[in-house]
Amino acid sequence: MPEAVDRHGAWPYVTPLDSSPQDGFRGRGTVLRLRLRAAVHRTKLTRALAEGVDPDAGDELALRTRQLTGERARKAFAHTLRRTIAEAHLPASTRARVSIIDGGAVRDAEDAIAGLIERLLSPLPVRAQGMALLERILTNADGSPLYNRSEPGALRQTICDATAALDRWQSGLHEFPLAV
Repeated sequence: MPEAVDRHGAWPYVTPLDSSPQDGFRGRGTVLRLRLRAAVHRTKLTRALAEGVDPDAGDELALRTRQLTGERARKAFAHTLRRTIAEAHLPASTRARVSIIDGGAVRDAEDAIAGLIERLLSPLPVRAQGMALLERILTNADGSPLYNRSEPGALRQTICDATAALDRWQSGLHEFPLAV
């Protein structure tokens, strides 16, 4: 039976989950399986990165790190933070009937949020731990001070922690920054 090939004739057709590491190369099926596992375990991987797990500890963590630290995620988070500030400043009559953010906390932390936006859009690389912390701030409706009433300054502190983690040396790499 002839082997089916793609229309460009470059790759033999392999069903998405058929290729294996024994093939001698990371075929499309292997990559697809990795992406699928990372998508299924996205929350767990993000939590692990936020807690400081080594981003190179496994293929799934490495992929999640690339997703979080890429330009697309940085721009998306910056856009979300800008919209959050804008919503916090809308008068109650023009705001959505149900505003899920804590507008007072956002207004109180506005300068810290603006600093975070500036850092996200800078050309400097970011660390996975800071991006994972930021994603948890934006997506954890149950525990984030962005959405829940909390102590005064809690959102500001959380934002400052995430911003600092964007640049923090990973523990164990160096005791102090190396001079060049």
